[in-house]
Amino acid sequence: MAKVLVVDDEHLTVEMLSTFLSLIGHCPVGAFSGRQMWDKLAYEEPEVILLDIMLPDANGLELCRELRQKDQTRGARIIMISAFSPPMTKEAEAAGADGYLTKPINLDKLTSALNHASVR
Repeated sequence: MAKVLVVDDEHLTVEMLSTFLSLIGHCPVGAFSGRQMWDKLAYEEPEVILLDIMLPDANGLELCRELRQKDQTRGARIIMISAFSPPMTKEAEAAGADGYLTKPINLDKLTSALNHASVR
């Protein structure tokens, strides 16, 4: 299965998603800020990145654009996650995201997004 980097400032969200991802056979790696994300990417090569739009130290949409410019992450699937209402689907797509999930995250939709992500 896929290595999945989960980037969210809410520790409970990272913990819950990581547990779920492990249970369905993926290898999760957690980060709680944009800086931690870049630190993890120094030694991790995820196939999928679940990226929160609102982080304490960075704008997730801008991080998505930056990830698309890096050789290491250009081919990774990026699924944006956010509690914004209405969803920022068009902004996420324009930033280069492959998908968008709203919080609270529906685990069936997450599974579907991951299955779709592995097709790329």
